[in-house]
Amino acid sequence: MSTLLQVEGLKKYFPAGKTNFLGKHTQLLKAVDNISFAIEEGEIFGLVGESGCGKSTTGRCILKIEEITDGRVFFSGKDITDVSGKELLDVRREMQMIFQNPYSSLNPRMTIRQTLEEVLKVHGIASGKKAEERIAELLEQVGLPKDAMDRHPHEFSGGQLQRIVIARALAVEPKFIFADEPVSALDVSVQAQILNLLATLREELGLTILFVAHDLSVVEHISDRVGVMYLGQMVEMADVEQLYETPLHPYTQALIDAIPVNHPNEKKDKTTLEGDIPSPLDPPIGCRFASRCSKCFARCTKEVPNFREVKPGHYVACHLYDEAEE
Repeated sequence: MSTLLQVEGLKKYFPAGKTNFLGKHTQLLKAVDNISFAIEEGEIFGLVGESGCGKSTTGRCILKIEEITDGRVFFSGKDITDVSGKELLDVRREMQMIFQNPYSSLNPRMTIRQTLEEVLKVHGIASGKKAEERIAELLEQVGLPKDAMDRHPHEFSGGQLQRIVIARALAVEPKFIFADEPVSALDVSVQAQILNLLATLREELGLTILFVAHDLSVVEHISDRVGVMYLGQMVEMADVEQLYETPLHPYTQALIDAIPVNHPNEKKDKTTLEGDIPSPLDPPIGCRFASRCSKCFARCTKEVPNFREVKPGHYVACHLYDEAEE
């Protein structure tokens, strides 16, 4: 497999706080703070972490919905960090997004036909009879009948609406899809259907997917590799089996321990998280997880751990593994 997406030193800071006499904000909210990773062609890469850790902002920066503060993004070997105008439209055709809430991501006044026709028209793909044929094909691809195209969003269930959102993303035949918590707003009974649909589309269309979620059991079900984020930084990354069987970072261990057991009589040891997440306006010196970590020692509060490979394909940012090598 070849690398489709490469992210290098990505930062996204939002201005916050009061402004000084020059009109500049006195504080910066560090939503994403210097993360790097790559996604291989045809891969589903899961990105997990607690709410507010920066995972959705990472995806929005990659798609240039948010302007990047610093760092570079490469797609198919091309630097797309600063593209605009016609170049950006071309990039958007190859990189699409599935939004978290299907209810708010569709125009309630437009029929499904109008919604999908608009995408086809903007990108110059099809119009008239050809557009109608393409829309019918897309609806069939996501498991909906042809006559759904003449109905409005309020006539569908949440799961059906998410299928329509997926159809809209597929309309331009993209290579890459950013799925921003695509099942979190759905009933549990429907979540598995949408996950299975995404997995099937990946196989049939050769899609590459960045799948963002806070539910680790969902990510385990669909992903090939997983990255774990905490307070704007990547703390661990590995193949899904390796990450779930032998998590290295104490934060990853706590997240996995928090996954509900399958049977009420089943017991397992749990890593307990203490305290609150520090503010991204004033992140702590050293390891950002130190104040909540039961394995913290003096070095953790003074030095930022390097994010590096400690096993083949397994990366972690934790001083515990620096100590093991010394």
